[in-house]
Amino acid sequence: MEIIEGPKAHEHPLFLLPKMTMFTCHLCGLQDDRFPYACNLCNLSFHKDCAESTPEMKYSCHPKHILKRLTRVPSVDINCAKNPLPSTIVHLKAHEHLLTLMPQRNFVCDACGMDDDPNPYVCLPCNFMIHQNCIDKPSIIKIYRHDHRLYYNHCLDAGDWKCGVCNKEINWTCGAYSCSKCPDFAIHPRCVKRFGIWDGIELEGIPENNVEVKSYEVIEEGEIRHFSHEKHNLKLQEESDANNECMLCKACNYPIYSNSFYSCMECDDFILHKKCADLPKKKIDPFYNMLTTLITNDIRISICNACQNVSQGFTYVSDDHKIILDVRCGSISEPFVHESHPLHSLYISRSTEEKFCIACGDKATMVLSCEECDFILDIKCSNLPKMVKHKNDKDHLLSLCYGEKTSEQYWCEICEEALNAKKWFYSCDDCDITFHIKCTLGDFVGMYQEAKDESFQTYMILNNHINRPVCCCCESRCQFSSILRFYGKLICSLQCLQKKFQELHDDIS
Repeated sequence: MEIIEGPKAHEHPLFLLPKMTMFTCHLCGLQDDRFPYACNLCNLSFHKDCAESTPEMKYSCHPKHILKRLTRVPSVDINCAKNPLPSTIVHLKAHEHLLTLMPQRNFVCDACGMDDDPNPYVCLPCNFMIHQNCIDKPSIIKIYRHDHRLYYNHCLDAGDWKCGVCNKEINWTCGAYSCSKCPDFAIHPRCVKRFGIWDGIELEGIPENNVEVKSYEVIEEGEIRHFSHEKHNLKLQEESDANNECMLCKACNYPIYSNSFYSCMECDDFILHKKCADLPKKKIDPFYNMLTTLITNDIRISICNACQNVSQGFTYVSDDHKIILDVRCGSISEPFVHESHPLHSLYISRSTEEKFCIACGDKATMVLSCEECDFILDIKCSNLPKMVKHKNDKDHLLSLCYGEKTSEQYWCEICEEALNAKKWFYSCDDCDITFHIKCTLGDFVGMYQEAKDESFQTYMILNNHINRPVCCCCESRCQFSSILRFYGKLICSLQCLQKKFQELHDDIS
């Protein structure tokens, strides 16, 4: 119709505009790009269905009285008025009996345990009440922050349950999603619908494809054959000699001190942390939710997409090679437990706004955060080794300290500059000395420490000699504990390495 007249949406005639335009409907408040109906006298625009809507109606949630439309009250939801709830529902997935709408009743939903909507559907014989939005809930789902499928249960086992998303209490007598493989993991049905938690796919009837593939074959108890070292078997060792600085894990290139590890029964130089050996060959990565494959023989420099550190050794790589994660970041899973924040678990958080890491104070947009309190940890700090050694204290191991509330001034033993005790640092309790994290580790702790052959042009060397070498980029003495040998040149930091890459790029251009 070109003209809509009568006591419907507006007191004046509404005329159909002959061209598509962007407008905001005066009745429902939604902005749209359509052919609007407009009032020439009032300069108002309407959707066609809003313009044709009736000024009075009967509504299922308020059957006693007629509802009259008030166009200037913003709390009225026109979409709900257009689509009233049915008075009865038969939905065997939600309940085996007929459900009847009982509006304006305070209740706790038997499906989700929440009491935020006063319009339940009720089964009187069963004393069962459910939200309308909970009736068609999915039975089987897969959320991003858990490795296994979750199944809806009408009630959990009796006990104290915490939601794996919001960390708040779950009423075990009401419905929840739980994991058949992780007996203590469950989440609220409402938390499933939060942004970035679930992909919206119902998995009922879809066969489970377990993408995680084990990395080793068990030969006997304590002995395995790992796919990265198939020629020999590896033996489980429960402890190592803490004075041996040369014991480095082939996967992550971090030293092995008090951790359990596997060592080759015939080779002296092939060692894996037990945690690194247990990593699957394929897995969905925790940050970008993509299928990744564990690459074990790549000696090139890789920049991890999660922590932005450079590394060699094992990496998780996506099929399109756009995502590269070092094994430390690739091993992160949710919920993430860190001993610096023992009360609550941490979850991966992505934001357009920069957040400040509690450990180092750096800005980051992808962090591990606590949903209960203001605790934010960037990815690089979540993987810092708990124990390290340094040439300035050859007799003891240094421990990672998670900041101290003190007015005392601390100093770094390496650079001899002030140290912020509220941020994380390394210390030796025996000698009562402290160290900056970067001064202790440097930027190349994830690199190989020696050249495997003559073609091996990039690797890390320890800055543990009497005379400190000069960096080829900044031309200053290298003060950090690790230095990069890059095609015969010495580079002291990641910043200088980036500068060197830029110089090479400019030369090629």
